Amino acid sequence: MPRAAGFTIIELMFVVALIAVLLSIGAPAMTNMVINNRISTASGDLMADLSFARATAISRSQRVGVCASNDQATCNGSSWSQGWMIYVDANSNGDFDVGETIVRVHDQLPGGLTVTPSPSTLDIVYRPSGPADAARSFLVCKTGFIGRTIAINATGRPLSTPTTSNCT
Repeated sequence: MPRAAGFTIIELMFVVALIAVLLSIGAPAMTNMVINNRISTASGDLMADLSFARATAISRSQRVGVCASNDQATCNGSSWSQGWMIYVDANSNGDFDVGETIVRVHDQLPGGLTVTPSPSTLDIVYRPSGPADAARSFLVCKTGFIGRTIAINATGRPLSTPTTSNCT
């Protein structure tokens, strides 16, 4: 009489228990990786948009602004974490006015990420020659994780570096 092939219930229970143990060890590390990736992506997006605004100012020989925006249609944001937009400052007054061209927008950041400018400001304007109107830095962060600082140097170029300690 041939013997039946397959697994016993004990063997299956052992495999399921082993998988549960491995998942419980790996899940927290996966969560940290996802959050660190979100911080890196958000800082990369902001840095790319600042570089784009600078390049647009140079190529169009016009002032180009970047401002916090919660609706991506006006500069009405109370925080950079709500999103931002890039616009051509046609009348060179440093503010977004009705009729000025919106060049690019970015939606709200996901998962509790914050963007903190220093000095505290909700806009930055690039001159036609490339530099920004003032030195600025942005901290992209989530509490308990290593964030990234984006500093805008004298020529207007953004540079991203990791912070030295966890965000608070």
